[in-house]
Amino acid sequence: MPTRARFEATATMGYAILTVLLAVGMAFSIRRLSSVADAQIARLRAKEQSIALVERLRWSSELVVSQGRGYLLSGERELLTETHDSRARLYENVRALRELPLSPASRRLVEDIDQAARDFIRLQEELFVARQRSEDTSSLVRRFDTELRPLRRELELYLGRLVHHKEAVLKDHYERARMDRVRLEQRLYGLLGLLLLAGLGVARYFTKRVGRSYDQVREAREAARKALAARDELMGIVAHDLRNPLGAIMIKAAMLRKGAESEKIRQHAASIENVTRRMEQLIKSMLDVATMEASTFSVTPAPCAVEDLLRETLEMFGPLAESRQVRFEQGAKAPGLVIHAERERVLQVLSNLLGNALKFTPQGGQVTLSVDREGAAARFSVADTGPGIPRENLPSIFERFWKDETRGKKGTGLGLYIARGIVDAHGGRIWVESEIGHGARFYFTIPLAEPVAQEAPAAEMRAPLHPA
Repeated sequence: MPTRARFEATATMGYAILTVLLAVGMAFSIRRLSSVADAQIARLRAKEQSIALVERLRWSSELVVSQGRGYLLSGERELLTETHDSRARLYENVRALRELPLSPASRRLVEDIDQAARDFIRLQEELFVARQRSEDTSSLVRRFDTELRPLRRELELYLGRLVHHKEAVLKDHYERARMDRVRLEQRLYGLLGLLLLAGLGVARYFTKRVGRSYDQVREAREAARKALAARDELMGIVAHDLRNPLGAIMIKAAMLRKGAESEKIRQHAASIENVTRRMEQLIKSMLDVATMEASTFSVTPAPCAVEDLLRETLEMFGPLAESRQVRFEQGAKAPGLVIHAERERVLQVLSNLLGNALKFTPQGGQVTLSVDREGAAARFSVADTGPGIPRENLPSIFERFWKDETRGKKGTGLGLYIARGIVDAHGGRIWVESEIGHGARFYFTIPLAEPVAQEAPAAEMRAPLHPA
């Protein structure tokens, strides 16, 4: 069976691989999107710049034509200067277009525009020179209309072709950008599919690992349950079958003690009786545990005075406390309480709790048994001044076969488990409070007897099932 550390290491490695795959996929997607966006932005800026230059070129050509015609008609020097400035901007725009990364078709159109502009400006300059020499504007206007206007239309034609070409290029660029986006989406979806498959593979692998571990744990739990059931059954059978031989031994020992003439033989016979009683008590505990585990443990409650229980416990444990030099005090804070319980079973609970308290209380210490009313129940409290119980042991102290080995005291580990079963069978509850160095305080509650319940016949109550 694989250890938990190996399984956790494998699971961590698998999820780390999946996380790395997701991170790499996301990084690739972000980088690819960024590069595509940067390339498209760069192409758009180039196209925008070329279109802006074409528009400025067209505007410069319009200024050259209109300002030149105005100078031919009026002869004003300012218009001549403005025409020369417009020509300079025209050549500057043409030169800027040439410096852009153009396609062969765009470069040919720019060359045609440059040539048409030079032809137009050359003829316009001839007319300007003639205008400076002559005041006859009618002949210059005719030359403008017959010679310069066709060159102007040719320049506008080339400019229109360039604009149309740029629009077509821009449309083609948008189409390529759309196709790039489609291809990028397909690749990203493909990458997402691969990551999804990888994630499903990792999930399937660990699901199988978890499933195998679950099956192993279930099989181990079932085997443990069967082993516990077999052990409890065997313990019940053995305990039941031992009662008769022990009874016979006790009778024989009693007869031997009464009929012995030697004091030594009587002592040995009394010792055999004591050992037999302890063995009988242990067998009773084993039978109680077996019936509690089988959910067949039951009690027969009847009205029982609390003062009678306190008086009997004092008779039982007073001499033992005195022999151990432990002060034993008890009392009822609410006198006259009558509980609805099986008397011997409640005494058994008190015997288990007081026996443990006296066992773990050092000389000079104190054990206190008190009873108080808590709603419709009587609350019994057994407190000692012993070393106390570690906090981490408190949740397990009522479990079967639990023992605190650190105190050097031996026992079967069944007393508190049986006490809980008896209290549960009466419909009460049992708990413990303790701090290291401040002793332990055990509490349990038993329902009070109602006036009607005291006259009614005793009813049988069953203990709930305790999980192992």
